[in-house]
Amino acid sequence: MNEENFQKFLDGEIGKDELDQETKQDVKTYTLTMQVMKARYDYKPSAVLEERVMSKVRKKRELFSELLIAASVVAALFFIVFNVMPVKIPVTAKTQQVSVSEVFDYLSLVKLVGDGF
Repeated sequence: MNEENFQKFLDGEIGKDELDQETKQDVKTYTLTMQVMKARYDYKPSAVLEERVMSKVRKKRELFSELLIAASVVAALFFIVFNVMPVKIPVTAKTQQVSVSEVFDYLSLVKLVGDGF
């Protein structure tokens, strides 16, 4: 192929009849390549294909949203359980106080009995 003649042909400086056989074949290959590229780049998907692709994208987006919501709910529950819920007052504190007072009352009674009353 004569590169200079090929460029001149593309620029419109020379006609197709002035090209040699090899350059004509290269022009034909170039033309077919450009037609294929044009068909590929001008491709517009049908409505059905576009809807199918968009539904897959929506499903992935919805799945991500659902996982995010579930993680937020779990985190909120952990926060509520461990930080917000009131701590129960232990029952043993009152029981000890009552039992200690009973022991002191018993000891007072023993002391009184030992004094002769």
